[in-house]
Amino acid sequence: MVTGRSLAGLVVIGAVIAGCGGSNGPTTGASGSAGTSPAATPSAVPSPAAKPTSTLVPTPTPVPTPATFSLNSQVWWGGYVITVTGGTFDPLKHKLNIDATFQNTSTQQTELGQLGNATKIVWNGQFLTGSTTYGAVPIGATAKGQIQTVTPADFVVADAVLTFGQPDEHHALVPLNGGPATSDKPSILTVTGKVTMGTYVTFTITSAMLVPASCSGYPDRIKYGALKANLVSIVLWGTATTTDPLNYGSIDQGYVLAPDGTTSTSNPAVSMSLTPKQTLRDQGMCFAVPAPGSGSYTLTMHEGRSKANGTLVFQVP
Repeated sequence: MVTGRSLAGLVVIGAVIAGCGGSNGPTTGASGSAGTSPAATPSAVPSPAAKPTSTLVPTPTPVPTPATFSLNSQVWWGGYVITVTGGTFDPLKHKLNIDATFQNTSTQQTELGQLGNATKIVWNGQFLTGSTTYGAVPIGATAKGQIQTVTPADFVVADAVLTFGQPDEHHALVPLNGGPATSDKPSILTVTGKVTMGTYVTFTITSAMLVPASCSGYPDRIKYGALKANLVSIVLWGTATTTDPLNYGSIDQGYVLAPDGTTSTSNPAVSMSLTPKQTLRDQGMCFAVPAPGSGSYTLTMHEGRSKANGTLVFQVP
């Protein structure tokens, strides 16, 4: 029965084909379950948070600029009436300039630059040497000048003091913060009288001063300078005269005996030459004596031609 075998073969082949075609449909068993699982979705990765952009502008470091200051302080030192009017300070260059006027009270022309080391700026325990601009100052005249110095990096103008004179001398102090200025000043003395030397020659006192300064120069041209604080100068001005009609006169010495028994010779040295019957006016003598200078003094003067001395006693309050 060939026909029966053929039908059976067809059935088997149909079953096989049916099984193969079922691959597109659902299956059972472990392998079928895995085939129906949904595909895994990858987790979302968070985006980093955006940082805000800074809008701050850096503050620039301030650059120091020169500053000015004003003063109206007056002192006396070394023969000058000194009026400090102000100045400038450059913190970048560390330079201090102080403006002032200088009135010459000496009887000789002076030079501002000669103040030299007598001028200092005291700050934070330091002594800064100041230089004064050069300029001639005629007798009785007033000149403008400038005091200059180089300062430390942390210098403060308001904490500084302009100083004339050394610590052990008569000195003048000008605070740059506008505080009260201080100094020793000359005072007028009432001294009168005449010194007679021999027959013809006399010296008559016309004025006198007590001066916190030294003297130098000549009898008719006295310049003042630094003086130790334990001394003071007695300055006597007067008129020298000779009545001798024929001969010259010469006053060649002058000194005082002080209350403490010491003597002081005039500086400048006494040197007054007189032609017959001549009069010399405005002749000066200067004696450095122990401060404060009060008490009784004996002035002695000598005339060279006659070799005669003359004396005069005077009081200093």
